[in-house]
Amino acid sequence: MKKMNMPGRKLAMLTLAVTLGGIPVMHATAAETEALPYSNDPAVSATQHEVYDVVHRYESALNAGDTKAILDLFANDSVAEWNDKRTYATRQQKMDGYGDLFKIAKFTTVFSYDAINVYGDTAVVRTHHHKGAAVVENGKKVIDLNREVFVLHKVDGAWKIVLYTFNTDPVQGEG
Repeated sequence: MKKMNMPGRKLAMLTLAVTLGGIPVMHATAAETEALPYSNDPAVSATQHEVYDVVHRYESALNAGDTKAILDLFANDSVAEWNDKRTYATRQQKMDGYGDLFKIAKFTTVFSYDAINVYGDTAVVRTHHHKGAAVVENGKKVIDLNREVFVLHKVDGAWKIVLYTFNTDPVQGEG
């Protein structure tokens, strides 16, 4: 079994804890669809805004079908894990995966933010798509019921995505 380095182990434990609900998160209510789950603490909120900016740039690049812009948001040692796909661990694998995706799909995604949690130089962002969201796939409108997890890490002073994963679920935005 391969030993994980300390940051990798810490990230894995943090991701597992968030996934299993072991760390408290902030939730936006349905009435606050425009409100993002920012802290009342100004310093924490400022960092959450930085992290939000990266995920929002991902959303914008996804909608533009801009593979290069998406790849620039990822750290060098990052992974992307999608439903029914192998893990994309290299830049080339991510380039091929997004390139193939954009050949068949056109997005108009608007993320709804369930949590923007920051733990030092690591952040976990959970999003989902609003009910009724759709993607045009092979020329046909398909309901898009994704829940996403973005794990970011500060690399040389900039937030970078180290893990992006999603799953589909017909019930969105409910804890």
